[in-house]
Formats: sequence, structure tokens, C-alpha cells
Amino acid sequence: MPRLDFATGSATADDILGADGYLLGTTANFGYMSGALKHVFDSTFLAIGGSLAPDGSAAPVGGSTTGRPFGLYVHGRYDTTGAVRSVMSVAGALGWRQAFDILEVMGNVEEDALARAYELGATLAAVVGDLTQRQAT
Repeated sequence: MPRLDFATGSATADDILGADGYLLGTTANFGYMSGALKHVFDSTFLAIGGSLAPDGSAAPVGGSTTGRPFGLYVHGRYDTTGAVRSVMSVAGALGWRQAFDILEVMGNVEEDALARAYELGATLAAVVGDLTQRQAT
């Protein structure tokens, strides 16, 4: 689902709550995740199981999406470190479980990056499928 769907109201926290896992993608913008992905987190964090401590920091994990698998890909021109760190911070605060290595792509997107993206998506799909099947039995 496109991140901008959250900005237009076409998508809501219910869409995240209804998913069994998450594939997150972002560009690395000025050392941070994209504004669109940040908006998704900002507008849904509390509704999808995040909580805040009295000082405004993320509270201990234990929300409704805790334990769900996720994958992450980040594309940048020069550096992806800050973008990765910011997304991983939010995912950690939600208690999500990393299902595969983070895909970091620098510069032009070449065939090897596309192959690694396919592997990321396929692995996440397999993890989600396995969890769904185990929950059904």
C-alpha cells in the first residue's frame, strides 16, 4: 500500500492492524527516513500498539502488533545509516520482529539490488505464510 494513502486518508491504522507482516521501504533523506513513511508512523503509532512513557519516549513493548515480522529496504545516494536507524527505532518500539537482512541500496538500482529485493520480499512472504499457517492449526 502506498505511504501517501495515509496522507490522503485512503489508508488508516486499521490497514496496519489487519496485516500479518510489513514490508517497509524508504529513501534516505537528509539522514532520516522519508517524510511519507514518518507520517505513517506518526499518524498510527499509538493506534497500532505503540505507547509512550510520561517523558514522551517509547514505552516498553507489548502492543497489539508486537511480534509481527517486517522487512526493510532503504535507497540512498550517499548514506543510509540515519534512515535505517530511524525506522529500526520505531519498529523496535512497536516490538516488530525483523524477518530478513535490511536491504540498503546506494546510488543506481542495479540487477543485484533487484535480486536482493526479490529475496527480501519472498522471505517475508514465507515467514508470514508460516506464521499464518501455524495460527490456523
